[in-house]
Amino acid sequence: MARSPDHARPTDRTARADGARVDPDEVRDADFADSPVDRRRFLALSAATGAALALPGSATAAVDGEPLTDEYAFVVNHTPDEYEAPTVVEFADRDALAAFADEYAADPDPDLSRAPKAVTRESPTPAAHAHLTADEVVDVLEMDGVELMDFSPGANPWWTLDDPYADGVFPPVEEARDFVSYRETARALDHLEETYPDRVRVHALDGSPGWPNRYTGADPDPQEIYVVDVATDVRDEASFAAKEKVVFSLSIHGDERAGVEAGCRLLEDLARGEADDFAGLLDDVAVVFVFTNPDGWVSREPQYEITYGETRTNFRRGNASGVDTNRQYPTMGWVDPAFWPAEPEDTPEVRPGYEEEGLGYADVVPDALAIVDHFRGYENVEYLCDYHGMYVADHVVFNLETNAPFDHDGTHDLDEVNVRIGEGMREEWGDVDALADDLARSGEEMYGFPFVPDGDSYGGLFDWGTIYDSLAYQVTGAFLGWAGQPEAFGGLGAVTVAPEIVRANHFPEAVIEWKPYVERHLVRAYRISMREFARMTAAETNATVATGGRDTAYVTTDALTRSSADLPYTDERPGEGDGPGRDRAAEVRRRHDVVQPGPDGRASVDVAATDASHSLSIHLAGVAGATDGVVRVRNPDGTVVHEVDLAERAAPETDAPGRPHDFEGWFVRRPAAGRWEVEVEADAEIEADLTVLDADEYPDPEAVLGYEQREYTVDPMQFFADLEPHLEDGEIDGLRVHDVRIGRLLRGNSGERRYDKLVVSHDEGVDDPAYVAAIEAFVEAGGDLVLTDAGVNLLAELDVGEAAAIGTDDVDEIEMWFANLDDRDFEHPLLAGVRPRQREIWKGSQLGYTTWVDQPATVVDRDAFEAAGGSVAGTLTEWDVVDGWPAPVGTGVGAGTLAAADGDAEVVVLGSVLPPAQQTVLHPFGMADYAVSFMGHTLVCNALGFEQRRYVDGDLVRTYGEIR
Repeated sequence: MARSPDHARPTDRTARADGARVDPDEVRDADFADSPVDRRRFLALSAATGAALALPGSATAAVDGEPLTDEYAFVVNHTPDEYEAPTVVEFADRDALAAFADEYAADPDPDLSRAPKAVTRESPTPAAHAHLTADEVVDVLEMDGVELMDFSPGANPWWTLDDPYADGVFPPVEEARDFVSYRETARALDHLEETYPDRVRVHALDGSPGWPNRYTGADPDPQEIYVVDVATDVRDEASFAAKEKVVFSLSIHGDERAGVEAGCRLLEDLARGEADDFAGLLDDVAVVFVFTNPDGWVSREPQYEITYGETRTNFRRGNASGVDTNRQYPTMGWVDPAFWPAEPEDTPEVRPGYEEEGLGYADVVPDALAIVDHFRGYENVEYLCDYHGMYVADHVVFNLETNAPFDHDGTHDLDEVNVRIGEGMREEWGDVDALADDLARSGEEMYGFPFVPDGDSYGGLFDWGTIYDSLAYQVTGAFLGWAGQPEAFGGLGAVTVAPEIVRANHFPEAVIEWKPYVERHLVRAYRISMREFARMTAAETNATVATGGRDTAYVTTDALTRSSADLPYTDERPGEGDGPGRDRAAEVRRRHDVVQPGPDGRASVDVAATDASHSLSIHLAGVAGATDGVVRVRNPDGTVVHEVDLAERAAPETDAPGRPHDFEGWFVRRPAAGRWEVEVEADAEIEADLTVLDADEYPDPEAVLGYEQREYTVDPMQFFADLEPHLEDGEIDGLRVHDVRIGRLLRGNSGERRYDKLVVSHDEGVDDPAYVAAIEAFVEAGGDLVLTDAGVNLLAELDVGEAAAIGTDDVDEIEMWFANLDDRDFEHPLLAGVRPRQREIWKGSQLGYTTWVDQPATVVDRDAFEAAGGSVAGTLTEWDVVDGWPAPVGTGVGAGTLAAADGDAEVVVLGSVLPPAQQTVLHPFGMADYAVSFMGHTLVCNALGFEQRRYVDGDLVRTYGEIR
């Protein structure tokens, strides 16, 4: 059975018919002598439903009757009394239907908080669809003319009956009975493919890990992953391969339903040729839908045994293995050793450390493996959008720029589609006031307070930035991080985005309810998003850089280059023969426990770190089920280094602009030796996974994960080589330190510059007087100097203009938690085109940086900088580990300018934007050269005095910065 070792089943508990708790040991085999359900199955059913199931020997009632299908009888009799089973009823005649309708039916109303109790149809057979409790089922059975009662979850009330699609496959939100169900969608996709074979092609991938199915007995019961291609002449392989593609990933987190709700309805409209807002696009573009997490979807149906968490008839975030499926993709750069990266190529049969259980990636993440393998067969994927849902925020929709490394075109395409989505939402609603009443009402009903977004970007409707900019955390292993990385590194080379929408998640583990009056807005907002991505896929786009005819040089050095051949555990030097090939030990130790509060409400789980420990990862599950208490992490000396207040977490109005879903994890590099403890004081069971990686400075991924190291050679100066083809004028050349030293910046002894701009991103040669003098001569001749990253150290050596006042003591190399620019002056020319939400300059994980304090910067003391006459655009914050937890300890100038050479030139400081990759973490799938955000990209162009120009279908639509 595919079961992750990271999620043990909770202790089986049940209840007597009178509600008294029963210890499993008190449930005797004799109680089941005359029952079709044995003792083991009864306990499993009880644990899976979370309901007070009656022991067979003491049952007071059971719902049965000839009209009930076996599956429907099972559902009604194995769910809580208040559970309303989605029920389709067929009647012998219209009189019987009318009698039922008088009792239960009502017309759909878009202003209702929920769908009507029941709806009816008269042909081809008299039928009704209703949400019925067990008591109501008994009442219906007493009516005359009831011929069939069947389980029918989903949006379309008739999908289990004959002729279900007379009025369409997926009903409008206002008429839908509930969220779209998985089995309903599977049947609908078959129908659409059969009806429109020239436009629709369905792939069924194997498959999810699968929950145990209590009704069929299948254990596990994996679900197929559906991928749907929609395009004109979709079965013409050559035509399909040539088309540009946009991929919509729908609800990778199973409890975030807005993506599926919008995507299914759009898919049907495209198939029917009724998507007027997409008119003509399918001739040029293929739209691909992937239903990414079927386990998290079907978990709402009570047939499935959900082996962790509290609410059993609800959607789940992750898959049946208990992992967050959006952390298990084979991304470049840092891989958290607690994750299961799903690389289909040379997948180890058994993961190291799991030999006893015989567990491998095919057991835990078969869904991610299948998706990666399938999509590697696609060409020309322009955009891949992974639709999510969040709680509350200061805007209705965020678009999250993912961690993938985008080039100049990709950066501008991403920004342009964001602008167009914002404009589309503003055209639809004007501002958030048009939605305010419905959002406030849903906030009151869902969260207990009437929250309405109050941001100012596009009237509170839409904003964008990196993941950290919007949600205050970062990730590794995300689906979009993989899809956005270059094809040479196993990705799709796509521009990847994660939209997040408010009111599309719930807390704690309350059942997620269908609320048509607000769902209609969420579906409309995501429809606008999908439309603009498709239109941008079809558009001809181009982004250029105007320099005013100026030429730029950047100084290269081997000190910035990182290669897999440098690692002690590799045995090949890419293209150059044998490398060191030294064996290094690496071992992962894991501890998993379901932490159950004891008599005093407190319990804990711990793990030991040693002097050889490379990292500690802590991940929690079940936090969403708690409404009160606290989770604490204590270091070996007993100090609380991290704390989650569960009551505060369950009050989303206290968190702005967004908040992490559940507990996003906690990672420590080089943890102090001794016992680390996770202490839980809560009103719910919480699962804790603690993973310790013991290794030297360079952990071998084959020993830890089972994957061999992928070859790579990376250099952050590749940024300028990649930018050069986009220049409208001027040139960009790379020079060595030696070239600068011998005078290549000037034209012989004429004193005239060969170049107008110079970029130095390292401190190689900073102690060489001839090298420093050559740079000073360049600045004195009127050349602009841009110092980034470790190159800022050169500032203390220069004796030109205002830079001459900066001394060695004024420059400091620091480490940051995240590379965020703070205290920003938006009037400063360095920040031209930068938006208020945008703070993160570069995204760390694909460069080998973690979510701990390890991101480098070189900053200048602000007092000294301003005393010298410098103009500050923003600061960078130094972080350190204080009492075991990251804490800010100081700030310095991270972006600013100094005048030089009688004001004809300037020295620009960018303290962190193009750092070299960090190799001292697990990174089996290679590294990126750079991973600047849109903000970081714009900072560099502004520092060089370039104007970025963006063209769509040949028209200049936007410019950023100005030539100077």
